[in-house]
Amino acid sequence: MAKAANTGGERRTSWQSAVAGFILGGFAGGFLGYFGDALAGWAVDEYWSPSPSVKIDFQAEQRCPNGKLTDIRRFFEDDGIPLSNGADQLTICDSEALMTTRSQVPRDLAAKYPACLKWIDSDLIMLRASTAICALPDKAGFVCDGVNGRIFPGSGALGIGNSVELCATELLVRFGFSS
Repeated sequence: MAKAANTGGERRTSWQSAVAGFILGGFAGGFLGYFGDALAGWAVDEYWSPSPSVKIDFQAEQRCPNGKLTDIRRFFEDDGIPLSNGADQLTICDSEALMTTRSQVPRDLAAKYPACLKWIDSDLIMLRASTAICALPDKAGFVCDGVNGRIFPGSGALGIGNSVELCATELLVRFGFSS
């Protein structure tokens, strides 16, 4: 009889162990599963997802504070892209925002403003001979008139080495560069 009582106790212990293992496995699996999903989601977002959308609002007023190409450069996926022919001093003034992705910012800027910028061999080049570009007084930089910058000026507008005409007083007042 002592042997039969002992066998029943072992069965009770095995049954209790199974329940405890099931509960413990559920908690551990949920905990590890949650963090495993979070880790997998982060890895997918970081390494396999397309670039997130970027909205560039140029604010065509008060000296177009968000239109400076050197500031817009922070949106570039590759911040080593050269800004040449004066593009490093260019301010884009436009009331219409640009929606793009980080990987496409330089190309989309050149596509939206073909009278101001040209994308050639991973180089963002300002068009010095375009009527959409003008120079600020005292060599303080250049302005791209966004509305006129959407009209392709033709292939001769690159104007490497050309001087840029001064901005008209009306344009300076309209964009807030003078009162």
